[in-house]
Amino acid sequence: MKLLALEVKMAGNGERLAYYHRNGSREGSPLLDELGAALDHVDAFSTGGPCSEENLRTACWKCNVRKSSKATTEWDQREKRKPIKGKYGEPQHWDGFASVFVMLAERHFAKLTVDERAAWLKALKPKSAP
Repeated sequence: MKLLALEVKMAGNGERLAYYHRNGSREGSPLLDELGAALDHVDAFSTGGPCSEENLRTACWKCNVRKSSKATTEWDQREKRKPIKGKYGEPQHWDGFASVFVMLAERHFAKLTVDERAAWLKALKPKSAP
Protein backbone atom coordinates (compact mmCIF):
# COMPACT_ATOMS: atom_id res chain seq x y z
CA MET A 1 0.00 0.00 0.00
CA LYS A 2 2.97 2.28 0.65
CA LEU A 3 4.12 1.86 -2.94
CA LEU A 4 0.60 2.37 -4.29
CA ALA A 5 0.35 5.63 -2.32
CA LEU A 6 3.72 6.72 -3.73
CA GLU A 7 2.65 5.93 -7.29
CA VAL A 8 -0.66 7.78 -6.94
CA LYS A 9 1.08 10.78 -5.36
CA MET A 10 3.66 10.85 -8.19
CA ALA A 11 0.75 10.95 -10.66
CA GLY A 12 -0.49 14.09 -8.89
CA ASN A 13 -3.58 12.52 -7.34
CA GLY A 14 -2.54 11.38 -3.91
CA GLU A 15 -2.47 14.33 -1.56
CA ARG A 16 -5.75 13.41 0.12
CA LEU A 17 -5.85 9.66 -0.43
CA ALA A 18 -5.06 7.38 2.48
CA TYR A 19 -3.72 4.12 1.07
CA TYR A 20 -0.91 3.93 3.57
CA HIS A 21 0.21 5.32 6.92
CA ARG A 22 3.42 4.09 8.52
CA ASN A 23 1.66 3.64 11.89
CA GLY A 24 -1.39 1.96 10.42
CA SER A 25 -3.78 4.90 10.73
CA ARG A 26 -6.83 4.37 8.55
CA GLU A 27 -8.11 7.94 8.68
CA GLY A 28 -9.97 8.51 5.46
CA SER A 29 -9.64 4.89 4.33
CA PRO A 30 -11.88 2.52 6.31
CA LEU A 31 -11.54 -0.18 3.65
CA LEU A 32 -7.99 -0.74 4.84
CA ASP A 33 -9.45 -2.48 7.90
CA GLU A 34 -10.37 -5.37 5.65
CA LEU A 35 -7.94 -4.96 2.75
CA GLY A 36 -4.78 -3.82 4.52
CA ALA A 37 -2.49 -6.76 5.16
CA ALA A 38 -0.17 -7.23 8.10
CA LEU A 39 2.36 -9.85 9.07
CA ASP A 40 1.19 -11.34 12.35
CA HIS A 41 3.25 -13.33 14.82
CA VAL A 42 1.21 -16.42 15.76
CA ASP A 43 2.91 -16.40 19.17
CA ALA A 44 3.40 -12.69 19.91
CA PHE A 45 6.96 -11.43 19.59
CA SER A 46 6.37 -9.21 22.63
CA THR A 47 5.73 -12.30 24.77
CA GLY A 48 8.72 -14.27 23.52
CA GLY A 49 7.41 -15.70 20.25
CA PRO A 50 10.13 -16.16 17.65
CA CYS A 51 10.47 -13.90 14.63
CA SER A 52 10.70 -16.85 12.26
CA GLU A 53 8.86 -17.81 9.10
CA GLU A 54 7.08 -20.64 10.95
CA ASN A 55 5.66 -18.13 13.45
CA LEU A 56 4.36 -15.63 10.87
CA ARG A 57 1.07 -15.47 9.00
CA THR A 58 -0.87 -12.81 7.16
CA ALA A 59 -3.87 -11.14 8.72
CA CYS A 60 -6.04 -8.16 7.94
CA TRP A 61 -4.95 -5.05 9.77
CA LYS A 62 -8.04 -4.99 11.98
CA CYS A 63 -7.58 -8.59 13.18
CA ASN A 64 -3.88 -8.05 13.80
CA VAL A 65 -4.57 -4.99 15.97
CA ARG A 66 -7.41 -6.73 17.83
CA LYS A 67 -5.34 -9.83 18.51
CA SER A 68 -2.49 -7.76 19.92
CA SER A 69 -0.33 -10.06 22.05
CA LYS A 70 -3.08 -12.53 22.98
CA ALA A 71 -2.18 -16.19 22.92
CA THR A 72 -3.59 -18.07 19.93
CA THR A 73 -5.79 -20.20 22.19
CA GLU A 74 -7.32 -17.07 23.76
CA TRP A 75 -7.77 -15.40 20.35
CA ASP A 76 -9.45 -18.49 18.90
CA GLN A 77 -12.09 -18.40 21.66
CA ARG A 78 -13.35 -14.91 20.75
CA GLU A 79 -16.74 -14.34 19.19
CA LYS A 80 -16.14 -14.65 15.47
CA ARG A 81 -17.23 -11.99 13.01
CA LYS A 82 -19.55 -13.05 10.23
CA PRO A 83 -17.70 -13.50 6.94
CA ILE A 84 -18.05 -10.66 4.48
CA LYS A 85 -19.85 -11.87 1.40
CA GLY A 86 -19.64 -10.11 -1.91
CA LYS A 87 -22.58 -9.73 -4.23
CA TYR A 88 -21.10 -12.34 -6.57
CA GLY A 89 -19.67 -14.71 -3.94
CA GLU A 90 -16.10 -15.13 -2.80
CA PRO A 91 -13.44 -13.97 -5.23
CA GLN A 92 -11.82 -16.91 -6.97
CA HIS A 93 -8.75 -15.16 -8.37
CA TRP A 94 -7.89 -12.44 -5.84
CA ASP A 95 -4.22 -12.09 -4.94
CA GLY A 96 -4.63 -9.40 -2.29
CA PHE A 97 -2.66 -6.88 -4.36
CA ALA A 98 0.40 -9.16 -4.37
CA SER A 99 0.97 -8.68 -8.11
CA VAL A 100 0.55 -4.91 -7.72
CA PHE A 101 3.15 -4.96 -4.93
CA VAL A 102 5.65 -6.86 -7.11
CA MET A 103 5.13 -4.45 -10.02
CA LEU A 104 5.49 -1.34 -7.84
CA ALA A 105 8.37 -2.81 -5.80
CA GLU A 106 10.35 -3.38 -8.96
CA ARG A 107 9.56 0.16 -10.10
CA HIS A 108 10.56 1.71 -6.73
CA PHE A 109 13.17 -0.82 -5.55
CA ALA A 110 15.30 1.81 -3.77
CA LYS A 111 12.33 2.79 -1.57
CA LEU A 112 11.87 -0.73 -0.19
CA THR A 113 13.00 -1.63 3.29
CA VAL A 114 15.42 -4.52 3.78
CA ASP A 115 12.52 -6.72 4.94
CA GLU A 116 10.39 -5.78 1.94
CA ARG A 117 13.24 -6.71 -0.39
CA ALA A 118 14.33 -9.89 1.37
CA ALA A 119 11.00 -11.31 2.50
CA TRP A 120 8.00 -9.84 0.72
CA LEU A 121 9.42 -9.39 -2.77
CA LYS A 122 11.20 -12.74 -2.67
CA ALA A 123 8.07 -14.55 -1.48
CA LEU A 124 5.64 -12.86 -3.85
CA LYS A 125 7.63 -12.67 -7.07
CA PRO A 126 6.62 -15.51 -9.39
CA LYS A 127 9.23 -18.26 -9.40
CA SER A 128 9.42 -18.26 -13.21
CA ALA A 129 10.36 -14.56 -13.32
CA PRO A 130 14.08 -13.72 -13.67
